Amino acid sequence: MHIAIVLLVSIILLINSAFAQVVFSDNFEGYQGQQQFEQYDNPNDLFDAVWLTRNVWHGQIAPPNLQLVNIVNPYVHPAYPGDPYLPQPSDAKARGSQSLWLKAGAHRANFLNLSAPLGVGAYVDWWFYDTGSAGKQANAWVELLYYSTGLLDVGAGVTTGQVTSFSLGAASFDPKANLSTYQVRGDSSDPAYYPPDSFASQGGGATTWANFVGTTRSAGWHHAAIWLWKPNQVLFILDGATKTEPRNPAYGATTVRIRGLASNAADFYFDDVTIGTGIPPAMPRSNTGCAVTLNDFVGDYSLVALEVEIRQPDDTQSLETRTVSLSQGGSAQIALPIGTWDLAFKADRSLRRVLRRVNVPASGTLNVSLLGGDADGDNEVTLFDFGRLVAAFGAFRGDANYDPSVDFDGDEEISLFDFGVLVRNFGLIGDE
Repeated sequence: MHIAIVLLVSIILLINSAFAQVVFSDNFEGYQGQQQFEQYDNPNDLFDAVWLTRNVWHGQIAPPNLQLVNIVNPYVHPAYPGDPYLPQPSDAKARGSQSLWLKAGAHRANFLNLSAPLGVGAYVDWWFYDTGSAGKQANAWVELLYYSTGLLDVGAGVTTGQVTSFSLGAASFDPKANLSTYQVRGDSSDPAYYPPDSFASQGGGATTWANFVGTTRSAGWHHAAIWLWKPNQVLFILDGATKTEPRNPAYGATTVRIRGLASNAADFYFDDVTIGTGIPPAMPRSNTGCAVTLNDFVGDYSLVALEVEIRQPDDTQSLETRTVSLSQGGSAQIALPIGTWDLAFKADRSLRRVLRRVNVPASGTLNVSLLGGDADGDNEVTLFDFGRLVAAFGAFRGDANYDPSVDFDGDEEISLFDFGVLVRNFGLIGDE
């Protein structure tokens, strides 16, 4: 029989799937002083092997670069003769105790090179604090870069084979920039990928920026990300708003850089940088209701785990996998990224079901019907599942040979009712 049950779902935190991972994360809390933060810099020798150290921050060749500040125990400057670092502002900002400070009027950058290039799915996610207000001159941004040689950007003017750059921030030196908004910049090597209405202010190239529609510059913390989310498209995220632009599908990401120009009229702070593949933390989410029909199941749903995969439409690769705990009944709320996705559902004794091109936020409740009979989790009902049922046949919950994966009806007994479920679905294969 088919029993429609509305599930009360408590979401466990995101777990890494085989295709989603964080490759670098830094909240800047662990450094003890500016010198420790810049220990991999050697401005006197650009060919020093220290520059080849990856997954650490480097500064451009003329310190101070972005300066580490601590709002709980401020660093004392100057700390030694010739110390290039400045006393931090009395109103320094951090999401925690420490952050990176870009002083107004400074022309500096810090960069980080990845241990291995990242392709489609790569993102950089960060927080920044803008001390200026709408309409105030500012030039500070974060870049996701690709170098064709995989080498470092070891100093100002050294490009070492750069072929593409994606940027997001305040870029008011561009002639068409709106000082009241933030801007994005696309692939500098091939402006033909960008339509005239977004990146044509200077005919394409590295200084061509587009205003980020839907955002307004304001003093305070802002959450941003650049995501190479599709082979031919980049997604920019800022304060929950998104903007997509075309991109060259051949290029990925090798380097992240935080930079600012001397024309900057306001201080900026950067914090909580995360680099990875999958869905970036800045991606806006919507709590979506879900009602599941687990066919022939009459038992306690709190004993059934549900796995939900979030995928690009028409793609079997999981961007994110969530494991969901179920209650006996009620409503379901799953935090899904806003956009259009394929959603794959699989219970621990069911075949997989994929809902195609779900628009999130979804109107109403998602209804998911699952077929039972898959005891071994291979998404097929076969003799292997039959073998497990035979081994547990006649057992009750609490018996040594009781196997919940073949208790398809959930009555806590392995009986002919479970055998009937397996027979009806024998030979079926779930969605890929």
